[in-house]
This record gives sequence, structure tokens and C-alpha cells, in this order.
Amino acid sequence: MTRLGPVAAALVAGTVVGALLARPLADQASFASSPEALLSLDAVQQPTQPLQQGRVLSTEQMDRIVAVARDLSPELAARLDEARSRDADAFRAALGTQAKRLGSLAVLRERRPELYAIRVQELRLEAQVLALGEQLHSAIDAGRTEDAARYEATLRPLVLSFVDSNLRSRAVELASLDAMMRELRVDLERDARQRTDTVEQWVKALRDGREPVALGGRRPTESQAGR
Repeated sequence: MTRLGPVAAALVAGTVVGALLARPLADQASFASSPEALLSLDAVQQPTQPLQQGRVLSTEQMDRIVAVARDLSPELAARLDEARSRDADAFRAALGTQAKRLGSLAVLRERRPELYAIRVQELRLEAQVLALGEQLHSAIDAGRTEDAARYEATLRPLVLSFVDSNLRSRAVELASLDAMMRELRVDLERDARQRTDTVEQWVKALRDGREPVALGGRRPTESQAGR
């Protein structure tokens, strides 16, 4: 078994930056591929965008990030607040590589609070599981069988809670995806019935020098960019 090393050390110290955010749960790429992102992230109109490297953080963005950090770990929130009190550059430095992930969680917090609550619970449970797992492995290594048995007895229901939380979040995502697919199917059937009218609308718009109506909810330029 590979030791968790610095991750567990951070957890035991009450700092969840590494372990809570280590997996790409909420970075921009993975968030954009998940059902809740498809429903809640409109890249064109959404006022709350995931953070990108090099972007200047607004006061509102920093507020949202600190709110997420406070839900995850009071220690993390205190560290960000302290950095923010110095200047924006210090705040960004304190965020480090977690800027996009925390930013995306901030979007989820605002747009899908019910799913956000499950995700936060999942992350906190995972942190506890990792920390306790490190203690269990250390006890086994040291031959402390009674401690190891106690840790394992505590670990099993904790892992069960973590797995259940993961299943709940995936169920919410699946329900969102199912609703989105039903809506897309209705739109497709409607547009198929209106195809002749759509052709005429496009020809007329192009003749008049206007931009044609969007197909399937996308502007023509967006359709080309997605290819």
C-alpha cells in the first residue's frame, strides 16, 4: 500500500486543500462534461464563470471562493481571508492550482445548491476517510493491532457514508441528464416538423443581410466552433 504522506499530514493538521481538492472533481474540464454543468453553465450568458489562469478576480469572485472554502474547511477560509487582506496577488497565490476547482464549485454553489451540498459532504467524508486510512496503515506497520482494529471498525461505516454520498451526487446528475435529454428530444422533434419553415427563414435572413435564427439553440458561429 502506498502511503498518502503529505495528504494525510495536511488532513491531520485540519488543512483540506490537498486532499479535498486533489481529484479533478470540479476543475473546468470535468465540470463542463458533467450533467449539472450542461444545465447550469451557459458559457455565453452566465455571470458566474469558473476561474481561469491569469484572470483578474473581482470582489464578488473572491467572496464566492471564500464562501466555498469556508464550507470545506475553516482553516482554508482563514488562510484565504488573510491573503486577501494583503492584496489580490496574495489571494491568487494562496489559491494556487486550486483556483479553477474552487471557482467551479462556487458556480455549483450558486446554480445547483442541492448538488453542491452533496458534493461538499462527499469531499469532507473523503478527507476523513483518507486521514483515517493513513492512521490505520501506520498502526498496521507499527504492529499496533488493537489500534488497527479500532481504526478499521471506525473506517468501515465512514467509507460507507462516503460511497453513499457519491451515489447520491451521481443520482442527481443522472436525473439532470435525463431531464435534459427529454427536453432536447422535444426540441428536435419540433424542429424536424418545422424544417421547411426554417429553410425559408434562413434564406430570407441571408437575403436581407441578417444573421439567421439559431438552430437547436446554437448560433451559427457556435455550431462551427464546436466542430
